[in-house]
Amino acid sequence: MNHKKLINNKKNMTKDSHKKSMLKSLVWRIIGVFWLAGITWIFTRNLITVGLITFIHHTMFLVVFYLHERAWSGSKMNKKIKFAIKALTYEIILGNVILGFITYMITGNVKQMTAITLTYTLSKLVLFFFYDWFWSKNKKKEKVVYTYVVADIFHVGHLKALQRASLQGDRLIVGVLTNNAAMEKKPEPIISFQERMNIIKNIKCVDEVVPQNEYSPLKNVQEIRPDVLMESNSHDKMPANDFVESYGGKVVIIEYYESQSSTKIKQKIIDRK
Repeated sequence: MNHKKLINNKKNMTKDSHKKSMLKSLVWRIIGVFWLAGITWIFTRNLITVGLITFIHHTMFLVVFYLHERAWSGSKMNKKIKFAIKALTYEIILGNVILGFITYMITGNVKQMTAITLTYTLSKLVLFFFYDWFWSKNKKKEKVVYTYVVADIFHVGHLKALQRASLQGDRLIVGVLTNNAAMEKKPEPIISFQERMNIIKNIKCVDEVVPQNEYSPLKNVQEIRPDVLMESNSHDKMPANDFVESYGGKVVIIEYYESQSSTKIKQKIIDRK
């Protein structure tokens, strides 16, 4: 599996926040108000008509634009194709139908309706491409955090470490060691690899789980290139740490929960028999 490609795809598919969608909607409406008012004035020379068409249209489209953004925010589609279809559905289909209806109801004039609607829609179509491109280029980059576990017997120490790791960035990726990887340093896990993967996947603060095929996280870190690597003080000197720091990443060392070691828990179970 190419983890780097997977992470990049995940970043591209990240949904915009509700706050960002609302801000995009508001700014676009402000631009649209002045644009439509100017075009309507050119074809009608009537301030009342300008005011009515502009007010009704943009009041309706404040909601329409927000819903349209939410519908498209999680799309997995190629960016260029997405831009084109978004513009088509929003400006041509929704824009023509709604603006045409409002304009005709107020003016009762087919020629004015056609002139205002087509001029506004076609000019806004060009603006929409630049506007959407601007917002996509200024999208905040996710801060990716990587950590890894065996999680043979999941305990509070694991939970605390994962919760702390999640606070270091926007997206927490957890490598789960395969049986062979774990056996480089520890006894063979009792719980199967797939079951351990499923346990970690269902932890609320974890965004993604990937296999780690070696005890050292170096290969996964080389592919994912996280912004932050979480390590315990039992692994404070590892090749992966040096690699992360070499490209400006951060290594966060946390204490090893000695009293909650899975190995010790298993030993206590054996001792009590």
